[in-house]
Amino acid sequence: MIAEISVIPIGEGIDLASYVARIVKIIDESGLDYKLNAMGTVVEGDSDRIFDLIKKCHNKMLETAQRVYTTVKIDERKDKHIKMIGHKVQAVEKELGRSLKK
Repeated sequence: MIAEISVIPIGEGIDLASYVARIVKIIDESGLDYKLNAMGTVVEGDSDRIFDLIKKCHNKMLETAQRVYTTVKIDERKDKHIKMIGHKVQAVEKELGRSLKK
């Protein structure tokens, strides 16, 4: 399973890097494969571990913010067991016949 997670504190100002860093630290310490991007973090692993991680991240943000908005997108396949974080981009690049900007 892969999931894109975005945990946003509401009403905490404009610069949210310190809030995001606390969440990325939890993701990093989870041992799951992940890729940080400008709008969230893509995490790959067992569904139970990912759901537990989402809850942990959301609750951590609630410790320091009065309101938290969490979005999650999930992609799970039963037919193939591949590393999907890189594979999805590579499949599109193969179709285009060139590498994309990273």
